[in-house]
Order: sequence, then structure tokens, then C-alpha cells
Amino acid sequence: MRLADKVTIVTGGGAGLGRVFAIGLAAEGAKMAVTDVDLAASQQVAAEINTSGGSAVGYALDVTDGEAINSVVAQIDEDFGQIDVLVNNAGIRYISPFMKTDIGSWQKTIDINLTGPFLCSQAVIPSMLRGGKGKIINIASTSGVLAVSKRSAYCASKAGLLGLTKVMAFELSSQNILVNAIAPGPTETPMNAPYFSDPEMMEILKRETPRGAWGQPEDHVGAAVFLASDDSDHVCGATIVVDGGWLAGKGY
Repeated sequence: MRLADKVTIVTGGGAGLGRVFAIGLAAEGAKMAVTDVDLAASQQVAAEINTSGGSAVGYALDVTDGEAINSVVAQIDEDFGQIDVLVNNAGIRYISPFMKTDIGSWQKTIDINLTGPFLCSQAVIPSMLRGGKGKIINIASTSGVLAVSKRSAYCASKAGLLGLTKVMAFELSSQNILVNAIAPGPTETPMNAPYFSDPEMMEILKRETPRGAWGQPEDHVGAAVFLASDDSDHVCGATIVVDGGWLAGKGY
């Protein structure tokens, strides 16, 4: 129980990686505030955690709405008495050639993937300062390091999130708030469903990943547990890449 009684917020926790993060962190003793733009989804994940003997509450949260973020974070702080860990997981992606990417999809991607973590982090920091310690984990992507075609907004948002992680780490570490990132590689989630219905793409992923297999959501939980726990108290401004070797190189 490496996270016993650590009050942890996961954004976008109603499905995909967020759901797995919430369940996995709760299994290590974290008290979970599961947030999602879909209230029913967050409450369902919270119910799963509670049924398994954990402690969780589901909340509706739109990470693009600054006022809503402040209100929900204040409610979580009141409900649990403190906030120890924030996992900035909520994200979206549009697939479109650069010249056909419209400003609406570009802005929405930046708003959710980059501005959302910025706003959520600002909102939780007062509670962390009051408690004397905090951990913020930004869920970035290997697409923030290695460009992928037809994903200009997504790659830009995730590269920006890696930069934001470093700035936050530099400014906040002296106050005992440690900020790090996880960069998942290709992972079989609902958002990536098109990959796994395309035989050609599946072959590429298998061939170009040194482990010979793409990731599953559960593969990322260990990194999140480590970064949320006291074991990572000297880890600051780092990005843990969980990609089966995807970034290690490409064969040709």
C-alpha cells in the first residue's frame, strides 16, 4: 500500500488510461477523486473502486473551464480534507493533415491537453502547500517527442506539456511539490481503437516496437504509482517513457 491515504485526483478518469490509473492507484491505498467530463463514467469508476474495498468519489469536471476546476477542487479538498496527488490525464486527439486542421479542433486540443493541466495544477497547489507536500503527474505522450503525421495539434500539445512539466518542476520543487511526466507509447485504448482495427498499422507497431508488442493501459500504472509515492521524492522534472522501446529507434 505505497499510497495509503494519499488523496489523489485523476482527470479524464472515466475511461481509457484514466480509468486504469484511478483503479491502479486506489489498489495501492490512494483515496481517489475520479473526475471526468462524463459524470456517470466517473461515478462508475468510483463505484468499482469502492466495491473492491477502496475509497473513491466521482465528480464531473471539464478541464477547459477554469471556474469549474476551482469549484470542483475546492469540493474535493473539503470532502477529503487535503489533496496529495494530481494526475493530469484528460486528453483528446484529432487526426487530420496539417493543412486541413481547422482552428476549432486545434484550439480544443490545446485547451484540453495543455491548458487543462495548467489550470488544474494551479488549482490544487494551495492544498498541497498547506499539507507540506504534493505530487503532480502530467500524462504526456511519445508523440510529444517523436512527431506523428496528421496529428499537429496533438503533438504540439504534448510537446508543450513536457515543457510545462519542466517549468513547474523548477519553480515548485523548493516548496516540496514535485512535478513529473509519463509519456506512454502506442497503447491499446479506446482513443487508439482505429490503430487496432488496421492490420497494416498493427504490423508497423509490432515491427517498430523492440518488445514486439504495443502497450496495454495497465503497463503505465507502475510508473504512476512510483511518481505518486514517497519512493520518487528525489525525482523532479523527469519524463518516464513507457513505450516498449518505441522511441529507442526505428528499423529500416
